[in-house]
Amino acid sequence: MKNLNSQKSVLALLPAIYFAFFSYAEKEKTFQKRATRIIGSSYSQSSQSFSSEYLLGKFIPASHPDFSIIPEQYSTKKDLFLRREVLDAFQQMHAKAAQDGISLKIISATRNFSYQKKIWEKKWRGQTLVSGKNLAITVKNPVHRAKIIMKYSAMPGTSRHHWGTDIDINSVSPSYFETQKGKKEYQWLVKHAATYGFCQVYNEKGASRSSGYEVEKWHWSYLPTARKLLQEYKTKITEKNISGFLGAETAKQLHVVENYVLAINSNCD
Repeated sequence: MKNLNSQKSVLALLPAIYFAFFSYAEKEKTFQKRATRIIGSSYSQSSQSFSSEYLLGKFIPASHPDFSIIPEQYSTKKDLFLRREVLDAFQQMHAKAAQDGISLKIISATRNFSYQKKIWEKKWRGQTLVSGKNLAITVKNPVHRAKIIMKYSAMPGTSRHHWGTDIDINSVSPSYFETQKGKKEYQWLVKHAATYGFCQVYNEKGASRSSGYEVEKWHWSYLPTARKLLQEYKTKITEKNISGFLGAETAKQLHVVENYVLAINSNCD
C-alpha cells in the first residue's frame, strides 16, 4: 500500500516537474538569445569562419541566416540587408545621433557579387558615365579604364560591401560633405562612430595609405566583424579568384588585393 501511495505521489508531481523544466528551458533559451546579441560581434570575430564564396560576395543576403533586412526608418531604400550584429550596432549609433540632432541614414549596405557586377559593367560599357565620360569610348586601354572606375567603385569580388559589414551613410557625393549639414554629420561620425564599432576605411591618402580608393567620408565599416573577414580574405583570396566580369583580366596587373582591398585606413586594419 505504501509503495502504491508513493507512486501516486510521484505521478501527482510530474506536471509540476515538467512545468518547472519547461520554464527553465525557455528562460535559458531567452538568455542565450540575449547573450548572442550582446556578444555577437565577439563571436563573429573569434569563432566564425567564412568561405571563399562568402568573401567574394557570391551569396544571397536575403536568404542568409546571419543577415537581416534594414527597417525603413534607418535607410533611404527598401530591401537593404546587413549582418545582424552590424544592424544592431548601427541602430544604437542612430539613436545616439538622433539625441544629438544628427540624422543618419543608410543609403547602401550589402552588395553581393551580382549587384557589384552590374555597377561595374555599366561603367565599363559606358552605360553609366564616370566624371561625365563614356569610358568605353574615351579610355580604350583596359588597365587605365579599370583604374578610373576604381577611384570610387570596387571590382566584383573585392568590395567590402560584399561582407554585410560596411555601409554608406547619407550621401556618396564628396561635395555633400562640404556643405554645412554634411560637415556636421561627418564630424559627429568621426567623434562617435568608433564607440559603436565603426571606422572610416577610406580616409585621406598619405604616408599611411598611398594607394587604393579615393577618400570616402560616407563609407563606414563595422570592425568587430570586418577585421576577421579581412584577415580571412588575405589568406583565402588572390587575383586568381577575381573573375567573371568585364575587365577582370586587369585584376592581376593592378594587384587589386594589395593595392585596393588591403589599402585602408590604418586605424581600421
